[in-house]
Amino acid sequence: MLRLSIVVAFCLLATHCGAHKKIVKVVEPADCAAAADVELCRDFRDIRNLIDANTLVYYISSGYFQDESFRKAMDFVKTDQFKSVSKQIAESNAYQKLLQRFSNAGINTDSIASIANIFDCLMLSMPKYGDVDYSDSIEMQSLVVPRSLQDVATNLMNAIPRSDFRKLINEKLRNNSEFAKFYRIVRSKSFKREVKKLFATYQLKYPLSVLKRHHIDLVKLAKMANQIFEWGPSY
Repeated sequence: MLRLSIVVAFCLLATHCGAHKKIVKVVEPADCAAAADVELCRDFRDIRNLIDANTLVYYISSGYFQDESFRKAMDFVKTDQFKSVSKQIAESNAYQKLLQRFSNAGINTDSIASIANIFDCLMLSMPKYGDVDYSDSIEMQSLVVPRSLQDVATNLMNAIPRSDFRKLINEKLRNNSEFAKFYRIVRSKSFKREVKKLFATYQLKYPLSVLKRHHIDLVKLAKMANQIFEWGPSY
């Protein structure tokens, strides 16, 4: 569950994209093709894709090329150490308890079985130097200069059109029974209490500290994910 929340949060904040001058193209990594076959993963990507492609490319590329903390966080996600930390979190009793709740509701948890799986689902191809011509970038109102992964995530979260988000969620609640079950859980007070307990467990103390040293604050990201879902309709 936490993962699901983080999923969307990360989906929106930890996304990498490729682009060419004046022609924006969001590129999904080839090794993430399997993840896209999972229904929840497709749902998360649909939410991510509510962000205008130009805006997505702008924030991710500018953050990656101009901010060392953000770049280190994104580079860390590609390491074996990140996979190890992700596994430690996934195998914790608290995390397994959250996953079991989704599973009991009839939800396929493959895409949220670990933090690494969530990233595989939501991340895009890394930008390459020279892909973006900043002189031709779209004008950004009230631009927040990226300083960390969480700052970039905040920019991307604020770029989601709320009316489009509510429309998408309502459509999925009508036509997607698995997402409807997921949404009902993440919006519940009991789920939020469980996530809060998860972050406080001793088993997660070390892996969370490792992630934080690499500029990835899962607690803040989870709060962002929760905030995003609160924009949707009551269910």
